[in-house]
Amino acid sequence: YGLMEMLRDWMKTLPLNGEKADVGLNSAPNTGEVRVGLIQFSGKNKRGSRQGRADAKATPAGTGSGGRLSGDIDELNTDVDWHEANYYGRGTMIQLGLQMAADMFHLSPNDGRQRVLIIITDGKIYDPDTLQQARAELDTEQVKVFGVVARKNVQRTKADFDAAATLKPITSDPHDSHFQNLQIDEIPDKVLGDICD
Repeated sequence: YGLMEMLRDWMKTLPLNGEKADVGLNSAPNTGEVRVGLIQFSGKNKRGSRQGRADAKATPAGTGSGGRLSGDIDELNTDVDWHEANYYGRGTMIQLGLQMAADMFHLSPNDGRQRVLIIITDGKIYDPDTLQQARAELDTEQVKVFGVVARKNVQRTKADFDAAATLKPITSDPHDSHFQNLQIDEIPDKVLGDICD
């Protein structure tokens, strides 16, 4: 819940354009204001195994943004509430999440706005070998992909290094410029605070 509340606080600081999600491709011309979307990814895998079923979810139709980009703070707050109430908390398989993100961007106008995807994980990604198509779709949509490993401790653990080894190759080139390994409380300042600059 801590990360979701960080996202809620961050969204309050953004220059949101005020448009509801159903505007889609009919969005107003780029004025420097932003729209945001939230996707949760997970997997039903056995601990330490690559075997499992990937899953991803965004708010369902009729709730908040309905799984689309939104510039409306009320829709986005509803999305955060929904994600907190429907938290996965198990496994890290992101293929479907990346495909959902590509779809979100595809349904939004490409009018010169920065297209940014931030993947935040606290664990190893178990499906890195299945991501080529979804990653190519994001490239087609001109999305910059950033990755953040959210550490629980000051000292990096083996789990943190494993997470970094699987997340960093998924980020945009150059990988070092699009990747960070941070304590969770550093994310607001070192990632979210600079995203609209």
